[in-house]
Amino acid sequence: MVLEEKLYGNQFERNIVGSAIKSISNKWTFYVLKDLFLGKNRFTQFQENRPNLDNKSLTRCLKSMEKNNLIEKTIKNNETEYLLTPKGIKLNKVLYELIIFALDTHEEDFYTDEEINFIKETYIDILKL
Repeated sequence: MVLEEKLYGNQFERNIVGSAIKSISNKWTFYVLKDLFLGKNRFTQFQENRPNLDNKSLTRCLKSMEKNNLIEKTIKNNETEYLLTPKGIKLNKVLYELIIFALDTHEEDFYTDEEINFIKETYIDILKL
């Protein structure tokens, strides 16, 4: 009863899971995180092969990620780089579980079993699990 009162009482009114999800809910955040895990760290690299990702949207996404302490912006020799923070790195397991959930609940004919296994193995490598 005491735990239930703590969980549902005013002191825990803020939804911590909702807050965590909100910090990664930007349309482009997953793609930027994936790129960062792959070793990409520059603005133009995040835009590669993404014609719908304009400068304004990417800037907003990066600022939000920085505000949420998922990445840090560094400037070396007039080159801006974005790096995962320890908090951002911790998202690797969360991202992998989201990927597994999406693959396990996809429409039957979207991916073959071979493709699903390839995707799972690839993301194990990408996310350094």
